[in-house]
Amino acid sequence: MGDTKKLIHIRNVSGNVNIGDSPEYQVSSAINELLKVLANKPFKFEIMMRRPSAETIIKINHNNLRSKKHVIKQYLDYSSKIEEAYLEIDSLVAFGKNTILRNIYDLYYSALDEVGIDYMSSIVDINLIRRNSDFIFDFIVQKLKNTVFESKNTPVIKEHIELGVNVVVAHAFIECIILENP
Repeated sequence: MGDTKKLIHIRNVSGNVNIGDSPEYQVSSAINELLKVLANKPFKFEIMMRRPSAETIIKINHNNLRSKKHVIKQYLDYSSKIEEAYLEIDSLVAFGKNTILRNIYDLYYSALDEVGIDYMSSIVDINLIRRNSDFIFDFIVQKLKNTVFESKNTPVIKEHIELGVNVVVAHAFIECIILENP
């Protein structure tokens, strides 16, 4: 056996190429602090039939959010806990709530860029939003999960991450940070 050489050809890179751990893994994230706070809130599992407000139903229908209703349901079950967690996060991370919501807001516009929806030169075309709303929602959830997993202070329980990210993104939807308000 001779020397084995591994050759990698990289073309058209629009970012850093890291062989090994990325420097991002050494930096903590505000969203992870929020998820940890949320996970530590006492919660008793109960099957609840809490219904969304009429305003929420109107927003779901306005944006044609079809396959993400279960995430809104998760939010309804945890809505008081997320509000408590946001109150606590600012004591742990300077401007923590604002940082998290701003990040989600920026991810929304990244999702619009991803599907080619113009928001700079005119009013956002609601028909394009409606056609892509599930993708936009999923895009934000996935990018937020990437941030969670690529940070130094990652929560240790996968279910806390899954549920927490869903609840945080659904909260942003309810609070009109993402998608369009009717």
